[in-house]
Amino acid sequence: MNIKKGLVYVFFATAIGFVINLITNFILPKFLSVETYSDIKLYQLYITYIGILHFGFSDGMYLRLGGKNFDKINKNELASEFKTFKIFQLCINIVAIVISIILKNKILLLVSLSIFPVNAINYLKNLYQATGLYDLYSKFTTTNNLMLFVINIILLFIVKADNANIYIMGNVLVYFINWILMEQIIKIKKFQKQKEKANIKYLIADIKDGFLLMLGNFGTVLFTSIDRIFVKYLLGTIKFAYYSFAVSVEGLLNVFITPIVVTLYNYLCTNNIPEKILKIKRILLICVSMILLLTFPVKWLINNYIIKYKESSNIIFILFAAQFFSIIVRCIYNNLYKSEKKQNRYFKIMIGITIFAIISDVLFYRISKTNEAFAFATLLTSIVWFIIGEVDFDQYRYKINDYIFIGIICITYLITGLIVDNAIIGCCIYVGVLGITVLIFLKKEFRYLVEEGKNILRKLKEKLI
Repeated sequence: MNIKKGLVYVFFATAIGFVINLITNFILPKFLSVETYSDIKLYQLYITYIGILHFGFSDGMYLRLGGKNFDKINKNELASEFKTFKIFQLCINIVAIVISIILKNKILLLVSLSIFPVNAINYLKNLYQATGLYDLYSKFTTTNNLMLFVINIILLFIVKADNANIYIMGNVLVYFINWILMEQIIKIKKFQKQKEKANIKYLIADIKDGFLLMLGNFGTVLFTSIDRIFVKYLLGTIKFAYYSFAVSVEGLLNVFITPIVVTLYNYLCTNNIPEKILKIKRILLICVSMILLLTFPVKWLINNYIIKYKESSNIIFILFAAQFFSIIVRCIYNNLYKSEKKQNRYFKIMIGITIFAIISDVLFYRISKTNEAFAFATLLTSIVWFIIGEVDFDQYRYKINDYIFIGIICITYLITGLIVDNAIIGCCIYVGVLGITVLIFLKKEFRYLVEEGKNILRKLKEKLI
């Protein structure tokens, strides 16, 4: 499947996910107590660390199959490999459950119950992404989001629960259902009646190939969540809830970026022409700059309807500014490290970035014991991460005009978000500056985006008619 068609599939799924997550991320904090919301976000934070428990098995498969056509892959071996993965994860799951019972920790127990389905889901998503099965990827991303939304709405408005454990158990149930659906559909559509025989050779080979990539990915997860860990244990539950709310809003940005991250890996495995990649990077600058506009209506909503989370407003703007840089890294540089099989370099960078993030958090905390301090530490680390990518892949490096554009947009965005109190006025100023700078520095890429947008709308119109 080509990159444009893949983008349409994944963007459709993530657009639905955006609407669902937007509603959920504003409804839950509005109607739940701050303490309940904080516990739910703590569970979701722990869930992000589950990926380390496959020890690189999933990443080994991801690297091996990247850029390949699914129909040309040996289905017997793939089915056997997946069965080996499931047995391995089941063993890990049992050990984790026993440990959580011994520790008598409820949230840890619920996290332990999530290990098997979450890692099985991510294994299959990696498979779809590596081999270009974007239709299946988009279907199950949508299904998962819809089920989580429905279970949350039922618990909130019908059951009227204000107990974090109930919402978490609902999440665990959804993960199991989605894993079963994903596995059964791929067996029917792709594997059919392949022989599944578990073999330790798959375990050894995939962990050997994927272990460093897994550690690098875990470093990314740790880097993007280390600020929340500091907030939780240094500033307390209430501050953690405010910060987590800001992170949830920040997560909406990922809805728009996921299509690009997912499809670019398969594309970069077979395309590495500097001019093409630089063009993609410039288009990303425009897209991310436009997506930042979302924070202004969010600020207005918080100030008028979710007043108890007003303290999150400034955090949101700082974290979104950090995303301006980290999105380029995730979409381009992380995918290039993987597609060019530079796992060793990727691993070393993520170790360094994680250490830098920890040091930054500590230093900024000593300067100011506030949520904003940790958000600014994240912004600084994201800029450093971006610079490392620019140095490592100098053949795809931005030009001086691109750096000027980045500087103008980031400074304008932070001023209009943090200093201009009125969200509507701030948004108007930002839009004006953005429009002028795009026409001055990225006019060619903007025209390309407009033409592609028209083509997509024309095709959708033809299908509807």
